[in-house]
Amino acid sequence: MKQPLTALALPVLLSASAGAQQFQQVTAFPGTAFWSEGVECADVDQDGDLDIFVADGDGFASAGTQRQNRLWINQHSQGQSWTIVDESIARLGTHTSNAKGVTTGDLDGDGWTDALFANAFSTQLPFLYMNRGAAQPGFFDFEGAARGFTTLLNSGGAAFGDIDDDGDLDVMINDAYNTSAATTRRPRLYRNDGAGFFVEDAAFAATVPLKRGQMDVQLADLDGDWDIDFLGSNKGTTAGSAHYLMTNDGTGAFTDRSNLIASASGNTYEVDLGDLDGDADLDLVFVSLSGFVEGTLRSNLAAGTFNYTQQQTYGADDDNEIALFDHDMDGDYDVVVGSLGSSEKIYANNGAGTMTLAGVIQAQADSTLDVAIADLNNDGRHDIITVQGESGVYTNKFYRNTGAIDARAPVVVAVQADSAAGGSGPWIAKAKIRDQVLDDGVNHVRGWIESIPVSAIANEVAVGFNGAVLPLPASVPAGTLLALRNEGPTSASVQVAGPRPWSGNVAPSATLVVGCVVPGSYAVTTSQGGSANFTVAPGAWTSAQGLHQGGQQYRFATTAPGAGAGTGIARQLRFVDWSGNTTMVALPTLVLPATDTGTPYCFGDGSGAACPCGNASPAGAAAGCLNSLGTAGALRGFGVASIAADSLQLRGSAMANSSALYFQGTTQAGASLGTVFGDGLRCAAGSVIRLGTKVNAAGQSTFPGAGDPSISVRGAVPVGGTRTYQVWYRNAAAFCAAETFNLTNGLSVAWAP
Repeated sequence: MKQPLTALALPVLLSASAGAQQFQQVTAFPGTAFWSEGVECADVDQDGDLDIFVADGDGFASAGTQRQNRLWINQHSQGQSWTIVDESIARLGTHTSNAKGVTTGDLDGDGWTDALFANAFSTQLPFLYMNRGAAQPGFFDFEGAARGFTTLLNSGGAAFGDIDDDGDLDVMINDAYNTSAATTRRPRLYRNDGAGFFVEDAAFAATVPLKRGQMDVQLADLDGDWDIDFLGSNKGTTAGSAHYLMTNDGTGAFTDRSNLIASASGNTYEVDLGDLDGDADLDLVFVSLSGFVEGTLRSNLAAGTFNYTQQQTYGADDDNEIALFDHDMDGDYDVVVGSLGSSEKIYANNGAGTMTLAGVIQAQADSTLDVAIADLNNDGRHDIITVQGESGVYTNKFYRNTGAIDARAPVVVAVQADSAAGGSGPWIAKAKIRDQVLDDGVNHVRGWIESIPVSAIANEVAVGFNGAVLPLPASVPAGTLLALRNEGPTSASVQVAGPRPWSGNVAPSATLVVGCVVPGSYAVTTSQGGSANFTVAPGAWTSAQGLHQGGQQYRFATTAPGAGAGTGIARQLRFVDWSGNTTMVALPTLVLPATDTGTPYCFGDGSGAACPCGNASPAGAAAGCLNSLGTAGALRGFGVASIAADSLQLRGSAMANSSALYFQGTTQAGASLGTVFGDGLRCAAGSVIRLGTKVNAAGQSTFPGAGDPSISVRGAVPVGGTRTYQVWYRNAAAFCAAETFNLTNGLSVAWAP
């Protein structure tokens, strides 16, 4: 039965300086309130609003009553603002546990959000819910045991992250919730096979040390080497360090560096991490760092040393939850504290990581165990959700943000992208961002990579601007990198309107690079008064969503079936937060190596293969017979000739006409010498099949190329088979007066399995 939330607004005081955001309690959540210890928001049905998972289940020192796992569905997209209905049983099924945490992400790569509930006291297995996706959006199948979670755990928390950099989300889950005595339980790492099935990593279990009171799990790149490390906060105390810090070698093999974290508290329920001081490394915020006092450990990675220095302590309440949230929209992370005491608190950041109490959110004295930050009514303002447990009246609630709209786009902090690559792809790029909300790795930001093959690697167009002068070209080819250099004396902002709108800032004498991958009409304006329009010509561009690997690091894979060896791929990254703010970053054009695949033969160069009318190429030339232009059509192969990869591309060049037919044979004609055919030699023989026709540009074409990515060169090649290839092309002004066509040389390719 659906139990609706009623839209009742109750005023809530936020005691703070002028200009601080205000919050109003909307109402309690639907249904009976139980002991809740975890909350996370995700758009499970892809209807454009954020739904709410809640982990219910009684017990702190020992198991209490097991409760139904909760899923509350937001009705905003149905035109019912501030209405949420409890559809837990309808969408999840009847499943009860002592749940202490819930985490979400796309585990099987189908584009839909899945969820895992971490259950305490070894009373239930981890509960994994797989979204049915397009077949029934936002409805879930209960598949934990079937997908590899077969061990009873005493879990306080879990996190998803791409531990082994293979493009899917693995699972880290702890196994000693709230234990004060010595324990033999360790956190568990489950590796994803890419389809959402998991195997526990025994090597990790042998490496991770024993620590008591495991409460929280965080996955992020702490040491700056672009792989995902493990940070875990623990309520118990352990000699050496109470908490986990384990660094990853990139393959999922970890080294214990827990000694880098000093903590004198046996009351730490959570640690969160983010860049608090604007130096692009990840600082740590603890509940609690010493006794019941909150505290911040500043990372020194940006200064060249991977360690931490205590920066500040603040507060003195028995608190349970930390979330990072730019509540005053000044571009840095403030701290929201969910408290077991009389009020939730907000600490404002001065931009350098120093926090000052900005105010409290006071509805009633309640025992908050978790907080989520999410824009529930899609008004561009981030609201606060709290869930309660342990003591007092359990009244889960949320607070509407009536302050400033989030108009800040995600900031791209760092990018890792090669400009040259081998093989046939996919090619990987990574980026780290910072946005206005970060809570347990959740930021509600999506990223895409957009790409297009380009024939010219030097595809940059440089434009200097100063004042009202902005001399943009009227049009540019798709894949152009538009380099805008600020030649004025002051910093300038640049706004781009069009199919991919965004804005950026550029310092004096600096250059802002705009990627022109997506075709269409664009308008550019600058704060110096410049304005101009340009058009990006049509092209076969592609877009692929990136994977949020953990800790605001994203991984992108590029494939380009229309690109050939020796050419390139123009790429750009696009990030969009929940408020719709967009950031674009142009990557260096990826250059594909010109490494040939296959063996050219049948050149008509006097080696025994006689061209028909004295039009043989010079001796040693790896090309066919001369055409009316005085050149010889040449055929080369690039990519991987295997049944599995199937990425071979054929490129014909120096052909005399715009029409070209690519074909395949099973043998070499004339014992590798060829037979006369038109102005050239037929070199591919046996069972011949047409692969397809192409229109040449400047006498050159690639097959398959842009516009025909689904066509394979392989044809009906058996495993381990060899095939021959050639290109037939029109040659109206024939070298031999009686003929009107010519051919390239032949190409023999041995196909691997």
